[in-house]
Amino acid sequence: MAVHAATVPAAIGRPAHWPVYLGRCFVEARLTVQFIFLLRFLAGRSLTGHGGRFLFNSRVFLAASVWEAVILAIYLHNGVADVVEDRLNRSRRPIASGILPPSFAATVAIASAVLGVAGACVLGRTYVVLVLATLGLGYLYTGKPFALKRYSAGAGATVLVAGLLTFAAGAAVDGPLRLTVPLAVFAMAMSLWMGAVGALAKDLPDLRGDALAGRRTCVVVHGAESVRRKVTRNAMLIAVGLAAVSVAALPQLRLAASGLLVGAAALTVCSDRLLPTRLRHPRLPYRAFMATQYGVHLIVVFATF
Repeated sequence: MAVHAATVPAAIGRPAHWPVYLGRCFVEARLTVQFIFLLRFLAGRSLTGHGGRFLFNSRVFLAASVWEAVILAIYLHNGVADVVEDRLNRSRRPIASGILPPSFAATVAIASAVLGVAGACVLGRTYVVLVLATLGLGYLYTGKPFALKRYSAGAGATVLVAGLLTFAAGAAVDGPLRLTVPLAVFAMAMSLWMGAVGALAKDLPDLRGDALAGRRTCVVVHGAESVRRKVTRNAMLIAVGLAAVSVAALPQLRLAASGLLVGAAALTVCSDRLLPTRLRHPRLPYRAFMATQYGVHLIVVFATF
């Protein structure tokens, strides 16, 4: 049964000046998520052969800024749209907790999207296509009447495509998209990691709020235990698959594949109900998922030096 926004008590926060609200916009858009998108971008750049001193220059800085502006816009829009569910789930994010007005966040989201498109026009036609596609995808994820976030399959497909677009953005900094075999394999593996592991793990702690808000996520439909098993199975399949391909044909990805295997094993432990009660936390599998992403992408980026 869906819950109308009016039935959810609004959090009350003290008024603040606009620079404070602007800083809270970045918190609302989750700095950890912003950073992993930057790492995906840099990994895409690295795996095209532009590593070392070629990884950073003024054009790369502009392209990365454009991409971060687009991601900021999408996640702020998501925060504004998710205020009901976030409050039901007792989220501490700024909008849900009442310290960031939704109207201010929406204004910053629009401005950030406009800046992203303007910057893409400077970078060229390929970037315009990538930016518009990503903004459109972000709207499909959150906006009415689509709201793909309501279903785990829709959310998983959205974040998978968003991952691929981010790798493509890193590979297209210098003009046409430079697609190499290592990039294609790594981008697909880590985008699957996002869509088939992260999208499911993210919903585990939000069962109550999602159910009350009328979402039909896998956790709501099938229960937490079933989703935990699916998360660990998907994680191991993706990690073993990348390891097999790297051993057979792509030695430059072996270190990253090893990191993914370790992360998948850690996520399996974090999802296991045999874990001591004092260590259990519904958000633990998602944290293991995110930590693994950071480690694997950092391996790829630093390996180019």
